[in-house]
Amino acid sequence: MALDLSLLNPQQRKAVVQSEGPVLVLAGAGSGKTRVIAHRVVHLLEQGVAAGAVLAVTFTNKAAAEMKERIVRLAGGASDARRVTVSTFHAFGMRIVREQHQALGLPAKFAVLDAGDQAALVKRLLRDLKVDDKRFDVNRLLGILSRLRTGGAPGHSGDEYEVCAAELLPKYQLGLRAMGAVDFDDLLLLPLALFGKDTALLQKYQGRYRYLLVDEYQDTNDAQLALLTQLAGLRRNLCVVGDDDQSIYGWRGAQIRQILKFEGKFPGCAQIFLEQNYRSSGNILAAANAVIARNPGRKPKSLWTDRGRGPRLRLVAAPSDEAEARYVMDEIIRVSYEEKIPLREIAVLYRTNAQARPFEEALRLGGVRYRVVGGTSLFDRKEVRDLVAYLRAALNPRDEVALLRIVNVPARGIGDQTVARAQELARARKSTVWDVFAAAPAELSHAAERIADFVALMRKYGERLAGKGFSAAARDLVEEVGLFDEARRGAQSLAAQARKVEAVQSLLRQLIEYEQREEQRAAEDTEDSEPFAAGLSGYLARITLDSREADGDSWDAVTLMTLHGAKGLEWRCVFLCGMEEGLLPHSGRGFDDSGSEPRADGALDLEEERRLCYVGMTRARERLILTRAVERTKRGKPVPRTPSRFLEDIPADLLETFDLRGPLPAAPKEVQQAKARSFFASMNELLGEE
Repeated sequence: MALDLSLLNPQQRKAVVQSEGPVLVLAGAGSGKTRVIAHRVVHLLEQGVAAGAVLAVTFTNKAAAEMKERIVRLAGGASDARRVTVSTFHAFGMRIVREQHQALGLPAKFAVLDAGDQAALVKRLLRDLKVDDKRFDVNRLLGILSRLRTGGAPGHSGDEYEVCAAELLPKYQLGLRAMGAVDFDDLLLLPLALFGKDTALLQKYQGRYRYLLVDEYQDTNDAQLALLTQLAGLRRNLCVVGDDDQSIYGWRGAQIRQILKFEGKFPGCAQIFLEQNYRSSGNILAAANAVIARNPGRKPKSLWTDRGRGPRLRLVAAPSDEAEARYVMDEIIRVSYEEKIPLREIAVLYRTNAQARPFEEALRLGGVRYRVVGGTSLFDRKEVRDLVAYLRAALNPRDEVALLRIVNVPARGIGDQTVARAQELARARKSTVWDVFAAAPAELSHAAERIADFVALMRKYGERLAGKGFSAAARDLVEEVGLFDEARRGAQSLAAQARKVEAVQSLLRQLIEYEQREEQRAAEDTEDSEPFAAGLSGYLARITLDSREADGDSWDAVTLMTLHGAKGLEWRCVFLCGMEEGLLPHSGRGFDDSGSEPRADGALDLEEERRLCYVGMTRARERLILTRAVERTKRGKPVPRTPSRFLEDIPADLLETFDLRGPLPAAPKEVQQAKARSFFASMNELLGEE
């Protein structure tokens, strides 16, 4: 089936057919960049490029899966299209590390540490340095360690966190290797180092992947760009799609200068601008354009649409944060009733996680279904992390973070003092705690029988979990160890016990489904485009990478999330809340928990804050309501707030302004009745669940 390019606009078509050489596609918000990437891949296939020679990289596993499906559908379901590699940077790095694990000195079943595991390792290293681990915010230390390793912006040399991180860095890297483990940064840094010293190996991968495409290029960091440059080589067949106006991850190491200076790195590159927006109404785009235009040094572009102007934006000033939340709740009920907008098409966006609480309370009292994206996921639950640690430790007993988590869970008489003594012996012998346990030294004779039982348990399940039937082996492990009983222990109610047990069962079901999919894939005998190893170790690596992404339930409920989490999403109606100085733009002080790492002076980059506001505004398709509080409660006291400077950039003729400090007209009778029905339906459902 020939690819039909007639539905693309002229600039989109140009981006699709420019097959050779470096190409920079500046794609504004809602301009159809995903469509362009999918069409470009299928166009390459139709030009005779082998599917295995195409590598498309994006930033989330969910986006990669959706992109792959779109490519296959666009290619008419051709099996060849399924062999295109569509991956995140980290999953692609995982593929290389898996294939080259011996050259990297890693075991075949190496572990990938998630943020919780990394924090546990850093705390242990701090204790080894005789530093109180409560003195430092471990997550901030991890952020600095990551920045130091991936070439992010330098910090202030005198800052105690910078000094501590610099001292930790070599010990942290040695600790990873001693465990036979890697972290997320290693999935990029190890391939980079390997390619840097082995030209023949680099040429092998350059020959395999001859056409590279990168989505969300503005969010790349130095390590990711270096890896792309290595792979592009002399062919330079690298097409990057991004938007400097949506670069909002500077605190994560992303460098906006990379998109601004792409032509300097790849002289003679083609530049293509996608400025027609297919998402938002004209008024929303005009307001967003006015805000982002104030940023200096950006690529000049202005989004436009043929969808009509739509309603004006609404700007609402509420007396307090509680009043702001009540207004949002009332307006959600109104638009869902009067304008027939489903709850799943409504989002409440805010700059910091700390802002969510009043909205949750108001929506709960109003009986409005909602979900908070970025809350506790399945893999953050203690009982699930315990089971995952058992599986990891059984496969790789050198994985000390996992081993020490479960060595006495459930309690088996191997207490803290025994573990501490084993760690001392391991350091003295330059070995691991597992080696000490397996050697059964006289120094641990007081717990010899209990340690021997634990070692036998790990060896028994290490063999079973490494082969086929690992899902059944995992269930047997749960039963033998007593993890269901352990999950129930300490729960405050029968309902809480049931939730904990269900979480463990949910993981066991996932293992069964994963093993069945593996068997099906093997039976189909398709070419491997899977970055993860076969078996349980592949599953564990996958969930570690997937756990970085927010849950995406599709049930009918209002979405509450931070602006950073909203990137790439869209809704018919968006509430952009907390439009105040100190929140948006964020000051890094006072109202914290922003999800960003502030500079040493406590401030965040104003240009990045403006881009974040622009991202939030362009999530809305039809309705955009901006809200702010005149006062906000802090430590029980009202604190006066100043309107955000970004509001001054929006032309007055685009705004309807409301001040909730004055008397408001009563809601229509029908809306009041809808609100009452919503509340009582919610209460009935709650009582029914009990």
